[in-house]
Amino acid sequence: MKSNLEKAVLNNIAWCEIVCETLHKEYTSNGQVWRLLSEAPPFYPDIITSTKKVTTSEVVDFMGDREILSIKDSYANLELQPAGFNRLFQAEWIFHPSVATPEPVDAYWRVIEKEEDFKKWTSAHGSEQVMKNTLLGRNDVKIFIHENEDGISGFIANSGADAVGISNVFSNGYTEGDLWSDIVHLVSTVFADLPMVGYETGDDLIAARSSGWKTLGPLNVWVKS
Repeated sequence: MKSNLEKAVLNNIAWCEIVCETLHKEYTSNGQVWRLLSEAPPFYPDIITSTKKVTTSEVVDFMGDREILSIKDSYANLELQPAGFNRLFQAEWIFHPSVATPEPVDAYWRVIEKEEDFKKWTSAHGSEQVMKNTLLGRNDVKIFIHENEDGISGFIANSGADAVGISNVFSNGYTEGDLWSDIVHLVSTVFADLPMVGYETGDDLIAARSSGWKTLGPLNVWVKS
């Protein structure tokens, strides 16, 4: 049985695969390391480690012929400076169990179904060049939007690896503590009985933890020196 940390790592890889498929980018995996076969989309890594057992030398060996610019060290246990990388940032994997009886949330929340709402969301999030509208046709992806006179907030939930991944969380005119609490109830309604996972840093991590999310362990993102 997979631990919650393993579910978080594997769900994140599943999300990266979804994004790459919408952009017609191919990828491969050897069971320990996941790798793109061409240039990564903006804000996404070229390589992701999928197990704590993999070594730095095994990651380097799996890089292939093309230049690798970024690596997500999912268990923060690699030393990649000798391979020419610097640590860009460290984040924490987070977890929240599903809620059996979700509470009502702000009425301005909705799941995006229309192209016009998708354009609003990507414009507010700044991801027009990465997120494609083919995401709207998938049963394993739901894009949530909160829109009122104060602005647009939102996030993405994707099911995979026995969990629901929460990513691309952003807030405009919405209290972050309320946002992370609403996420739990919204996702528990749409993806019942599946735990929620993701990773965050800084104020978003603080807001999530204050809303009942637990940390599972660190990850590092490394970039080419």
